[in-house]
Amino acid sequence: MIYLQHLSETDSLLHNSYGEETYRIQPGDVIFVRISSLNKEINEIFNSSDFVTSSYINEISLYYKGYLVSDEGKIEMPVLGKIDVANKTLNEIQQLIQYKTMEYFKEVYVTVKYGGFKVTVLGEVRHPGVFYFYNNKITLLEALGQAGDLNEFGNRENILLLRTSNKGIENKRINLLDKNIIKSPYFYLQPNDVIYVEPIKTKAWKLNSANVSIILSSISTLILVISFVLKIQ
Repeated sequence: MIYLQHLSETDSLLHNSYGEETYRIQPGDVIFVRISSLNKEINEIFNSSDFVTSSYINEISLYYKGYLVSDEGKIEMPVLGKIDVANKTLNEIQQLIQYKTMEYFKEVYVTVKYGGFKVTVLGEVRHPGVFYFYNNKITLLEALGQAGDLNEFGNRENILLLRTSNKGIENKRINLLDKNIIKSPYFYLQPNDVIYVEPIKTKAWKLNSANVSIILSSISTLILVISFVLKIQ
């Protein structure tokens, strides 16, 4: 099965602006904040010792070294205290922390990343489950790929996406065969998205056919047994 059908060479530069800083941090999210400076003392104040001596940030560490956003939508940092991050993008949070840090220290650089976000993939895929991603941008196709892609019974024309926000739960039907999903606001996933792949009608027919075959086979066996018993009487 071919995804994004009728995607021509002229469509090679399709642009999706929705993936650019559209998600706003919510309570329960984890964000990673690193404050870097040429001043060793500043680094030691804001960062754990293993981050002070290393320029490499392990993806798993983004979660375990990150800040959990409280129910009030705040994180609490050394020196800076409580910072309101709810309903802000990562870029807005980076600028806010940069501004607050500059009130105390000069020549500092602030990095803000997702501390890993959860996506659940259910239904007709090869490996359904809960997956954690540590990149700022994850697409619907990447999540399905992580789940092993759709199996033979997956309905590629009617994928259900459930998205939670401060307004409630939004549901959206997506056709993977449509090239225009690249431009959709649902092409890029957000933390806690749930993807459900419904089965095609053929699956129900095959399952029913299998059940009918079993029943017919049982009836045939029963008839043979009865015939044999009648003959020997």
